[in-house]
Amino acid sequence: MDYGIDFSNNSQKRKKKIIFIVIFLIFVIMFVAFFFRNSNNEIVSKVASVISKPINFVYNGINNIFNSDSSDVEELQAQNEELKKENEELKMQVFESQKILDENTTLKEMLNIQKEYQHYETVMANIIYREHDNWTQTFTIDVGSNDGIKLDQTVVHEEGLVGYVSDVTETTAVVTTILDASSSVSVNISTINEPAVVNGDLELKEQNRLKLTYIPLDTEISVSDMLYTSGIGLKYPSSIPVGRIVEIVNNKNDVNRYALVEPCVDIGKISEVAVIVN
Repeated sequence: MDYGIDFSNNSQKRKKKIIFIVIFLIFVIMFVAFFFRNSNNEIVSKVASVISKPINFVYNGINNIFNSDSSDVEELQAQNEELKKENEELKMQVFESQKILDENTTLKEMLNIQKEYQHYETVMANIIYREHDNWTQTFTIDVGSNDGIKLDQTVVHEEGLVGYVSDVTETTAVVTTILDASSSVSVNISTINEPAVVNGDLELKEQNRLKLTYIPLDTEISVSDMLYTSGIGLKYPSSIPVGRIVEIVNNKNDVNRYALVEPCVDIGKISEVAVIVN
């Protein structure tokens, strides 16, 4: 059994300990020098600056990295704000462009209506409110007695009959449309020039349909026959388009027969009308 002492191992440990102490002291000196590099004593300041150069180098590198990151973040934030501003400006431009397009469409619609009814004296109007109950089919327009509007005047659109004025204030008027259950229009059937009556109907108004009744027993009507105001009753002028027959219920010579009519005007979608004041 070998009881000898391994001096080489002890020597290595001492060397490691000495190296560690030396490195530790160097770091301590460097850190102390780093904090004394701005000393009022010129000699101490110079010596400290030389010794602390490595630490100063590392410190400046780290500081530059963080300052660079901070600068990048600020730049990105500034770019983001600029993009937001440009986006808002573009939105406003689109809004203004759409507004101009809508105004042009409205003007074109009004001109078309005026052209269609050029033989009448008309007052153009915008729909500003629609009634939304289950019984009536009315809307309010932005002209009234100050504009020459009176009760029972005919209201039309470029494509045909809309209804009549049922209430008037100085600046607004209520229009009862031909879809309203209380509405009744005397019409002529185009193909046979025979009279009949178109009525509004509670069950049909949501389907944008009217009911044609009082059809002469001995007359033959067909799907696609056009209906025009007859002028009878003096509420509506004659020859204004009202609608087209889309379905016939019951047969010829049946006293109960009637037909379903699609109005020429899609009343739920229009926004401008004309009131015939002549």
